[in-house]
Amino acid sequence: MSEIIKRETTFAVAALLLFAGVVWLFYRMMAPFLAPIAWGAILVVTVQPLHTRLCKRFRRRGIPALLMTLLVAIVIIVPVILLGFSLVDEASGLYARVQEAVGTQGVGWPDLRQLPWVQSLTGHLEGVVDLSGLDINKAVLDVLGRVSSFIVSHATSLLTNIGRTMLQFLLVLLTMYYLFKDGDGLLKLMKESIPLPSARSEKILAHITNVVRATIYGGLAVSAFQGIMGGLMFWIMGVPSPVFWGAVMAVLTLIPLLGAYIVYLPAAAFLVSEGSIIKGIILAAWGVGVVSQIDNFLTPMLLSGRTRLHPILLFFSIMGGLLHFGFLGLVLGPVVASVFVAVFDLYRDAIRDPVQDAG
Repeated sequence: MSEIIKRETTFAVAALLLFAGVVWLFYRMMAPFLAPIAWGAILVVTVQPLHTRLCKRFRRRGIPALLMTLLVAIVIIVPVILLGFSLVDEASGLYARVQEAVGTQGVGWPDLRQLPWVQSLTGHLEGVVDLSGLDINKAVLDVLGRVSSFIVSHATSLLTNIGRTMLQFLLVLLTMYYLFKDGDGLLKLMKESIPLPSARSEKILAHITNVVRATIYGGLAVSAFQGIMGGLMFWIMGVPSPVFWGAVMAVLTLIPLLGAYIVYLPAAAFLVSEGSIIKGIILAAWGVGVVSQIDNFLTPMLLSGRTRLHPILLFFSIMGGLLHFGFLGLVLGPVVASVFVAVFDLYRDAIRDPVQDAG
């Protein structure tokens, strides 16, 4: 008897090690493609209600899957790419102007030291800080030069990686097509693989779906609001094409490592170069203090109700997700937090039931 138990234990351990090894190898093989797969799944979940309606009009599942994939590519992804190229084209003149101002050391610029508010500020600081060696014009030009160089370097990096970006784009579309086409079977397999009663597993998956949709819709709403706030200030300050630049800022807030500052900082530099020093400072302060900070406060407020997460937990899950997963963490962070809360609820119910039964 002991020999049989020992043999079965050895077989179970060997099978477990084999399974773990295969899972590890599979993960290593799929790791380079996890981001496009995840984005494909997120986009499919987001527009699934429309796909469900479309499936009722066609017998073959491949046709609605192809139509939905093309629709998402045209409506969501393609405009982002076109707007990005338009941004580079529209902003090139502004970057050249800043670089020219830096190269000529601000010839033709107003002397910032003669401005009344600058004289008042330096007068208050003279007794605290030694400002005798400070050249305000040179300092401003240095800052503008650094900002311009930073923007140009990031734009160049984005353009040089266009081949990789296109490959990722195609992988996202391929993932979307097959998830639209065969997603029901995969969802059924996932439900059967969760070691929980069918009702609970369906409830958890439905909650994850709601979290993904709420995060995407909420993120788009916040980005649109940031674009409106930025475009409104552009209009007030007299910057040309405020509607266009507001739309650009809205899109840039959705792109990792970029943001609305790519637009409003050069615009503030443009105003300063035109002699509108106060307007440039107001625009930069509004951008840094309001436009770029809106999502930190508005996103948890919008999503906490639909995700059923406390606003502080949602805030830290988004921040932690961005830290560990990059831009993908904007969605994965709340999803992981929601799964954690669901598992915690299962544990809480498990320890409550025996107590209730005993009573």
